[in-house]
Amino acid sequence: MAKIQYNLTRGSDVIRDGMYLELSEAGTSPFRQIAEVFYSDVTHEFSFSCYEGCIPLKEIEKLIHEAKKLLPPTKQEP
Repeated sequence: MAKIQYNLTRGSDVIRDGMYLELSEAGTSPFRQIAEVFYSDVTHEFSFSCYEGCIPLKEIEKLIHEAKKLLPPTKQEP
């Protein structure tokens, strides 16, 4: 049995007014999104959505860890 490979993809969502980091299964057609962390520019909060059952905890931990680093805006010092 082949081991499932996963991808992380970061993007901007103008409709929801924020950014996301999504976990997907690599090499699937059609695209298979597994889970997502969303950062709202309106509320300045993170939310987590899961679209599949039985996801390896390691992959969820990686998704959350990377989202905390990559999603919130950084402030530029003058």
